[in-house]
Amino acid sequence: MSAQDTLTPRSRHDRGYKFLFASKKIFLDLLRCFVRLGWVDRIDGEDDLEPVNKSYVLPDFSGKEADVVYRVRLKGRTVFFLLLELQSDVDFLMPLRLLLYQAEILRDWLKGVPKRMRRRKGLQVPAVVPLVLYNGKRRWTAARRYREVVERAQDFGQELLDFGYVLIDVNRYGEEELLALANAIGAVFYLDRTVKDTEELVERLRKVLELLKQMSAEEQAYVVQWIRYAVVERLGKPEREAVAAAIEAAKGREVGQMITNIERSIDRIKRRLRAEARAEGRAEGLAEGHAEGLAQGMAKGRVEGRAEEKRALAKKLLLRGMAAEEVAELTELSIDEVRRLKHNC
Repeated sequence: MSAQDTLTPRSRHDRGYKFLFASKKIFLDLLRCFVRLGWVDRIDGEDDLEPVNKSYVLPDFSGKEADVVYRVRLKGRTVFFLLLELQSDVDFLMPLRLLLYQAEILRDWLKGVPKRMRRRKGLQVPAVVPLVLYNGKRRWTAARRYREVVERAQDFGQELLDFGYVLIDVNRYGEEELLALANAIGAVFYLDRTVKDTEELVERLRKVLELLKQMSAEEQAYVVQWIRYAVVERLGKPEREAVAAAIEAAKGREVGQMITNIERSIDRIKRRLRAEARAEGRAEGLAEGHAEGLAQGMAKGRVEGRAEEKRALAKKLLLRGMAAEEVAELTELSIDEVRRLKHNC
């Protein structure tokens, strides 16, 4: 069993985002597209971003650690830190967690300041700006400012510490808005939004693959790997295996070939889902028609009706020239039965 197979859905999802935001371009796109505050406009480009490759672990939170930290320059002068937390659930202690993370970041910064500099009156501490990226179904209802979680904060004035954080709620952005961005972060957010079933997720994946063709090779590679980390496991078993196999088969080749492989898998999946929907409709019709019959007769009718529907679909696909192996995969009939049908066509 690989290390990835042992990951929980949440840890796999977080690892996917951490991998994605290791790209300075994608992290900068996140800020420019979803933060939209004045200081973002003063970041000239990727060279002003420096990832902090260090874990800030908080023992008080059972080993939780800060997810993404960047050191940022504004117009090449002002230096501050950006702290990004990834959340799938509403955390009502978020302001306190962010406060502790900020303290750890500043503690680490202070270690790098020479002792003689620490004694100077003019020494200034860098800002730490907290961001929370949330992709849960429920509305985010946690406090947005630190004072809101302090007991009887109204009894105190400016002497009480306070700060807010920027919330990026993935499910609050619409399809058109995200796809119009035509970049990696928009595509990822579109895939990460809540879906009602596998068919909807497969359709979103198809749209993103079309969008990928307009992106740079770097963005393509990051999004495909994010799909591997965070999307594949949300598919049903047959779809999951097909997409994972397409990604695995294209390893070491151009990303464009990988996209083509996935597109072909998606096309086969959609055809199978449509075939299953028709077969299920046939079975339900048989069930309704025999509603007054015996339970055993109804069960038998549903099974036989579904099997007959699969055989009829298989014959049509064979007449159109589809390979027997692919017909067997789509209809879930045995390869021997498909070959017999082909012989009789």
